[in-house]
Amino acid sequence: MSQALDDYVEEHKVVDETRRENAIRHLKAYFGARCVESIDIPSSRDYANARRAGLIGGGARRPDKTGSDSTIRRELTVLIAAANHAFKWKRIKIKPSIERPADGGRSEGDEAPYYTHDELERIFAAADALPDEHDLKWLVRLLYYTGARRASIEELRRGQVDWRARHIKLKPMGKRATSKRQPIVPILKAMDAPLRAVWDASNRDRLFRLADYHHPYRQLVESLGITDRAHPHCMRHTRATHLLQAGKSIYDVARLLGDTVATVERVYGHHSAAHMADALED
Repeated sequence: MSQALDDYVEEHKVVDETRRENAIRHLKAYFGARCVESIDIPSSRDYANARRAGLIGGGARRPDKTGSDSTIRRELTVLIAAANHAFKWKRIKIKPSIERPADGGRSEGDEAPYYTHDELERIFAAADALPDEHDLKWLVRLLYYTGARRASIEELRRGQVDWRARHIKLKPMGKRATSKRQPIVPILKAMDAPLRAVWDASNRDRLFRLADYHHPYRQLVESLGITDRAHPHCMRHTRATHLLQAGKSIYDVARLLGDTVATVERVYGHHSAAHMADALED
């Protein structure tokens, strides 16, 4: 299996190399020299159970070895892709049967997690209290006001920031477009201070120092007792939720997030119901 994974990496390029590398490291740790054709549903279930139990996984920056079902599903998708690649090039004769955990995505009616205004202010205050060398303090506010995914802000470079036009191009020049669209977002007045601070903090092309802020962010939020939503993506949900609760149009929120209007309506639309009632009331 290790050789099939190596062949897949060498011969098939993807946009997010880091995420695939992490998946392959975990898959190799479990399946190793096992023959590709011998992998079946029971062994893929055993892998999922091992990841849930934390028997494999983790890394230098992530001591917690346990994997969520969505992560396990993504890793087993890489395994399927590697097996299909080997079959396509006639390196194996039989495609293995691999089972992935069910997609745990939100169904219609489920609410995306978000912070209340009070919780958000507490997070901002905790970030502001960090020393200037901890640039997480700037990232927290930019995550909220841009509504961007964590990686888009972590990887932000100087050439993506246009101070004159007052916008940020979240998609770097030359990067392949993916289903996770990275729109052009405005530099709002509330973003001036954190963006200018991280801009002036060094001469680096890449504005933020760390490659991954997931763990520092999680520590910050959990220190406030918010343990159930201690992940950066919650800022994106929070931004969309607060805008719709304030009566902003779904179209504008969709443009900010880089999502379709239909997606915003499905995930967040119920938050604008009170505003709609006020608008329709005689």
